[in-house]
Amino acid sequence: VMAELEDLNFLLKTKDKRVLKNKNELLERWIVEYNAVLRPRIVRKKMRFVDSDTNRNWKNLETQSNDGIILWGGEPGGALLTDNLRPEKFVIFTDLELSVLAKKLRLVPGENGEIEVLQKFWKNDLGNNKIAPALLIYADLINSGFSRNIETAKQILENELRYI
Repeated sequence: VMAELEDLNFLLKTKDKRVLKNKNELLERWIVEYNAVLRPRIVRKKMRFVDSDTNRNWKNLETQSNDGIILWGGEPGGALLTDNLRPEKFVIFTDLELSVLAKKLRLVPGENGEIEVLQKFWKNDLGNNKIAPALLIYADLINSGFSRNIETAKQILENELRYI
């Protein structure tokens, strides 16, 4: 990977360190690849909230579990990071069995459901026990094409992702 980054002119090697450069272009390329290649492979199921009350009160749902991890991505992740979005479509990253997830968050399967359940694919978690990594939230918001989501994505880029 390092050699590839160097070949593509994203990595500057000096005698004693490596520095990422052209970060914005690299970020754009990563988002395109994530959405085209990785994301389709980790989609598990479409679901929906069992009723409108659960949907409305999604923030209060207990996502902590001894069996595995439940993290909000996409619009709800953006809402939690910026306090600037009312989610209509939901993304959940989890390593739980779907039946356990459904029971915990009061979900039912639904082909046209507002919730997309994705497989959590990374190893260690960076502190936040409710929200997926900001980069994944950013990628989903940008990819949605909705202007309200893109506004929120820009906020995330300026705040959470500025030190990438």
